Amino acid sequence: MPLSHQEPAPRPISRFWPFRNKYYGWAVLSAGVMSSFATATTQGPIVGLFNQPIRNDLGWSVTDFTIAFVVGTVAGGFLSPFVGKVLDRRGARAVATISGVIMALMMIGLSNMQEPWHFWIFLGIARATAASGAQLSVMVALASWFVRMRGRAVGFIGTGQRTAQAIIPLPLVAIIGWLGWREAWLVLGVLVVLLLVIPSAVFVRRKPEEYGMLPDGQVHDGKVGTISEIAESLESTWTLGQAKRTRQLWLLIIGQGGVILSLNATNLHMTAHLQNNGLSLALAATVITIFALTGALTVLPWGFAMERVHVRYLGLTSTALFTVAMLLLASASTFLEGVLFGLTYGLGIGAWTITSRMLFANYFGRQHFGSIRGFAGRLMVVANPAGPLFGALIFDATGSFNTVFYIFAGVFVLSFLSFLLATPLRKPASAQSEPA
Repeated sequence: MPLSHQEPAPRPISRFWPFRNKYYGWAVLSAGVMSSFATATTQGPIVGLFNQPIRNDLGWSVTDFTIAFVVGTVAGGFLSPFVGKVLDRRGARAVATISGVIMALMMIGLSNMQEPWHFWIFLGIARATAASGAQLSVMVALASWFVRMRGRAVGFIGTGQRTAQAIIPLPLVAIIGWLGWREAWLVLGVLVVLLLVIPSAVFVRRKPEEYGMLPDGQVHDGKVGTISEIAESLESTWTLGQAKRTRQLWLLIIGQGGVILSLNATNLHMTAHLQNNGLSLALAATVITIFALTGALTVLPWGFAMERVHVRYLGLTSTALFTVAMLLLASASTFLEGVLFGLTYGLGIGAWTITSRMLFANYFGRQHFGSIRGFAGRLMVVANPAGPLFGALIFDATGSFNTVFYIFAGVFVLSFLSFLLATPLRKPASAQSEPA
């Protein structure tokens, strides 16, 4: 690589960051942790808590409730490629901030809905915006600011998400019981503004090179190359076109698609399944808290592990744990059985939280991560709604989710095999100059 040694003037960082002698990537990470906490409000474990209260109040079916979840995940999958390209070119700050504003507005709409189609639109837009905007923004930003320490950075982000799933359910159940489910949506909207909109606008920035820094806070000695040139050399970078020509990309899409299909459905329907099997809403929410707390406590150690082993091994571990968890959940009819499921599922969630966020970045590098992840997201769009809708239809037809979770165990086995075959790759030198 020719060395120009011509470094553009660095941009100023946020004046609200008080630790001027500390690497600014930690400011971006802090905003990402809060953003991750906030986006959990549109995910299955928390949305699922509204299932019976809304259906009992408005007389909807499980399928009516699930369609909103499906609409959001499909829309998010279709938007991801376009948002990914914007993120690669413009950075995450504006995308994350605007996404948070849209989510908050949709939650105001959810607090006033009357018809199923209201729910489909408001929750659908909120979920799509969270997945394709806020969550993808966090992943792209972290992939830019952290390379060597990417595992621990993603671990902190995952801790935010799983902590939200551990902390929010029981207070939310109390708010639903005390004030009502409409007021509960307003509380979640305020949470999104405080933890997603404001931190993203204040702290998120694009790439460390633009601010005179190197990823991971490394120090530039000024002797070899510019900061931008050194940053580009830290890891192999594949364009989207190059990645498409590898079998690993397609195996990763199959593996992650299978997990998404089963995981989204499990997160959405587990509360109703446990209630249907005899547990109260409070006990079902406690099981959710147990799995989320287990995930929150283990995600950071999994992150440190990813810095020492290839992310593929975390994918194998998580899918093995998910397979066991599905077998436990299918037959869970007591609180103790629910706890065993929660612990196993939580361990798998901790490993998968790391895997899902940086799977494509660790295989193909950070430079085109948004585009590659967006492309994969579009192909996995069918998996997102298929699982939740399949579960709802089976329940409405049979009155039970048991068979659904046995089938999901088989899907997790398929994902395990896909990760097993997706061996780490090395970018050939001749590929460096290939077009996207």
